[in-house]
Amino acid sequence: MYTSFRVQNFRCFRDLQLDDLGRVNLIAGRNNSGKTALLEAICIHSGDRKSKTFLRDQGYISRTPRGYRLLRESDDVDSTSIISWDTIFNNFDTTKSIEMSAKLARSQLSFFDESLKISIKSQDSKGFDEALRQFRISDFDFYEDMEMLEIKPDYRRQVDYMLLLNGGVLPYRFKSKPLIQSDFLYAREKIDSGVNAQRFSNMRQAGTVSKTLIRALRIIEPKLEKLEILVDSRRPLIYADVRLDKLIPLSSLGDGMNRLASLILAMGETAQGVIFIDEIENGLHYTIQKDVWKVIGQIARDLDIQVFATTHSLEMIRAAHEAFKDDAPYDFRYHRLDRDSITGDIEAVTYNQFGMEAVAAFDFNFEVRG
Repeated sequence: MYTSFRVQNFRCFRDLQLDDLGRVNLIAGRNNSGKTALLEAICIHSGDRKSKTFLRDQGYISRTPRGYRLLRESDDVDSTSIISWDTIFNNFDTTKSIEMSAKLARSQLSFFDESLKISIKSQDSKGFDEALRQFRISDFDFYEDMEMLEIKPDYRRQVDYMLLLNGGVLPYRFKSKPLIQSDFLYAREKIDSGVNAQRFSNMRQAGTVSKTLIRALRIIEPKLEKLEILVDSRRPLIYADVRLDKLIPLSSLGDGMNRLASLILAMGETAQGVIFIDEIENGLHYTIQKDVWKVIGQIARDLDIQVFATTHSLEMIRAAHEAFKDDAPYDFRYHRLDRDSITGDIEAVTYNQFGMEAVAAFDFNFEVRG
């Protein structure tokens, strides 16, 4: 579990330090304060090497069988819209490496440090040709505008590379194992009903979480009796019994049900890992948010999962504190990101239980919104 995290030269962060991380961490701040970028930084550090984590969807990336395609000028897109590796570097400065470091806990008495460095490896740099041979390219001379990203964990694991060429990210089977198992739920990513069905099936076979999932979904739909896997149009889907004449697809029960189901199912397959949830309030009415936090906290403790989430909602922050305030230990931390009015650098303020109670007693709305 992460206890502290530092990121330098990544996206909007020149140098950001987070201390006193908890089991459940909620990150808030104004627009463009780096909430999602912070989740992505920790996710990358944990061992995530997906193209979309580096090249965030900005309306110019489309999925292809070979990976993620980046639109070019020939696609009638303004040249300023072309995305390359420099978009992940602070101020697009690729002369400086991205550096991430963290302290993690194996137990209450056992800690270790882990660092990661990310840099551009140009075609004329030492070792480029050797690194290129790790990719399945039949004719190197055919390709132009190759740009390689070197991802270098510390000495305990091997170096990884990602190759950007001809408007696409070449898929690659990475050598280094993830530091920690992780999963990322993006705010605007379409929920994959087939993935949810597979995860639910796995949990049923393992005898984990499925009862917890039903209890959680009853927060939104109290009439839910049971969940089953049925085949619809040749693919398995989760169907729900909500006391109607027949079972109905879970996906037809609204965004809140599907968002919460995806979250619980992802947690069920991320035991002893880290889960990242962008804009956790999406689809969840403020009246049920406290109960949702209680479920998240219970699963996180039972499966030894650490949670990082972002929010724009004051009610979501309040609900989290209310859900955790009577627990011992207090597993919740609220981190607020703000830009320094002089330097423009993003800084973090962290609130533990004492801080949250002081804020609640003073003026919660002023402190959070201010």
